[in-house]
Amino acid sequence: MKNLLILIFISNISFAQTAVLKLKFPKDPKISQKFQNAIDEQKNQFCWVYKNNKEEVQNYTTEFILDKIDNNREYGYLFEAEYWVGYNYEKIIPQLINRITNKKEVGLVNSADLMIFERIESGDLKAYGHGLIVNDDLFTIAGRANRLLTVVTGENFGSVSMKSTPKDLHILQEKWIVWLNEL
Repeated sequence: MKNLLILIFISNISFAQTAVLKLKFPKDPKISQKFQNAIDEQKNQFCWVYKNNKEEVQNYTTEFILDKIDNNREYGYLFEAEYWVGYNYEKIIPQLINRITNKKEVGLVNSADLMIFERIESGDLKAYGHGLIVNDDLFTIAGRANRLLTVVTGENFGSVSMKSTPKDLHILQEKWIVWLNEL
């Protein structure tokens, strides 16, 4: 009986990692000032960073961005996605929340001065002694999704690390679901 209970528990955790939740952004959300400030900040930075090629990045589709999050190692796309989400948060937030439990490792290249301490310690990322410090593991889909959610919402429910367990990720995902449902 004990073995059966353990098997059921493990099966539930595994299912939680792969299940696609049917999340939707509310039609008439109650956007907090914190959320609005984060959206405005991403839009303002976008205009400053992409003054010469705004239209190209703004015209990316949700499917294009999700494909880059799920499959592309180039940091440049994640960098662009951080600004793109400011204009497209309604479309992508539910998709990002779905990805919080996906620990698939995509990898990361051409990250310039990005600092993810766990990845530096493991030798997966070179340290230049300065740069943007990110607490989420951008080598994984879950880390990328959490980073984008944190940037666009101004909320921080925790980080995705190399050592995050399925249970840790499920708990983090639940926090994002509660946040979304309270909009």
